[in-house]
Amino acid sequence: MKNFQVNFNSDFELIMDGPKGRERLKINGEYPNTVLSRCLFSNLGLMHLIAPYFPEEISTDFQITSQMKELISAMYASENHRLLSLDSIEGVRFFTPKTDPNKVVIAYSAGKDSMWNLWWASEKYGMENVLVAHIKGLNRCQSSEEVGYIKRQQKHIGFNLKIIDLLNGSRNCGFQTMRSRDMFLTGIIIPFALEFGASKIIIEGFIESDELFTGKEENMKYFNDILKSFGISVQVAWRNDRKEMDCVKDLILNRPEWLKHICNCFSNPAYKISLHKSWQRRTPTFPLYDSQCGSCVKCRIINIARILYDPEMKKVKPDEIRFYLQNTAKWIKEKLPTHADMINRSFREYFNQAVEKYGLNNLKSSQE
Repeated sequence: MKNFQVNFNSDFELIMDGPKGRERLKINGEYPNTVLSRCLFSNLGLMHLIAPYFPEEISTDFQITSQMKELISAMYASENHRLLSLDSIEGVRFFTPKTDPNKVVIAYSAGKDSMWNLWWASEKYGMENVLVAHIKGLNRCQSSEEVGYIKRQQKHIGFNLKIIDLLNGSRNCGFQTMRSRDMFLTGIIIPFALEFGASKIIIEGFIESDELFTGKEENMKYFNDILKSFGISVQVAWRNDRKEMDCVKDLILNRPEWLKHICNCFSNPAYKISLHKSWQRRTPTFPLYDSQCGSCVKCRIINIARILYDPEMKKVKPDEIRFYLQNTAKWIKEKLPTHADMINRSFREYFNQAVEKYGLNNLKSSQE
């Protein structure tokens, strides 16, 4: 494979001329301009740009630290690739300010997992000691919608908020983004965490994870070791005692008013309105949230938990709930080959509880 050239300029922009044309990452607007922030953005941004391709040789016009070269090499090795050439300098160490163990940052998407983290952290530390950090543009398909719902949530819930405006011209998207995403996003949040004095950046857990490189717990532990080697006084943290459906249940029971403002739908915004209206026609008493299409895996996760635990669902006609569950059973059979990582054991456990509750035992889904 030919040599990949990646360039970095002083206004937080990385440019790569890859096999699919020019790709770039750029932070717009206010962002801490320090040696540390430039190192994290350039090195982890490089990792994010090359993740879809695994080029054997890489040239840059900026310095790669030996720690980051080891990290990138580990990403390659996780999928049986080898990095042949990437020049690096000896291990670098920064001396960052001492952080407060009672202050945290939530890596926030406006969905159920980050909302659960916000609830948990606000209970443990107090909302005044929590900073919500969102990277606008990391999820290109729903970037504007996510920001809109985050601002709406901030208005109704009230929390400290930082939005990092990322111009994302990378081809790294879809499921494969998990090779690099969680290290890239937490890495560029670190400068704001240091300004806030937070000792931790909280991400979603790995209890049901069947992901690529950065979606695996052992690799995030390795990333924390690298942050320590840099002398960075911030660590990435997560909780592994709650499954996806459990998070929705907890929010229903503890913060039901928050869920009305959730942004947790996989459908393309161009199709969401028509899908939402279709469900309104077929199940008029089944109250979808206004952000929901009702049909995608994310919407079904939330709605199955609501069927089981939301007192508001007692107002829904039982035949409409049965119709939704019957439709979901057909959807599981159709989508399981492509969505197996999300139609996981807990999804099917909760689904089976719901169909049993409504006398549809013949629809129970296999746990195999």
